[in-house]
Amino acid sequence: MTMFEKRPSPFLKFFFKIPVFFHKIGFSGWERLIGAQWMLITTTGRKTGKRREAMVDVMDYDKVADIYYIEAAYGSRADWYRNIKSNPVFEAQVGHRKFKAHAEELAEKDTGEMLVQFFRRKPAYTRSVMTMAGMNFKDEEELRTIGSKLTLLAVKPKKE
Repeated sequence: MTMFEKRPSPFLKFFFKIPVFFHKIGFSGWERLIGAQWMLITTTGRKTGKRREAMVDVMDYDKVADIYYIEAAYGSRADWYRNIKSNPVFEAQVGHRKFKAHAEELAEKDTGEMLVQFFRRKPAYTRSVMTMAGMNFKDEEELRTIGSKLTLLAVKPKKE
């Protein structure tokens, strides 16, 4: 199970590109006004070789290890995720920080707890995103179960 069971409709694809557009015209970081932090990911298309961009939620950041934790709403069906699997080094940007990166998928045992911790820090944002995805939950245990089925990645800056 992934956050969204079906691939996005043309409308949702357009909707998901709006944050990328705002970022490109210089409004990076505005997402913090709604209680979020996003990462702009630029991958190389696995079929076309063209640059592809996607904006994803940063669920957590470990400052000591310099690791960002992100979620793939469409799991292994997400185009950007499939591009990373095909071309593991990609560009990432969080706020004004730009870097080359690579990602590793988190173990299922860790994903549920990470979603619960994210919910504790950002309850309104988490509820709104989960509701938009059609995934309502009544308590943290139910959220932990939902989270254990999600695809979460640890994104690490690539050492040059």
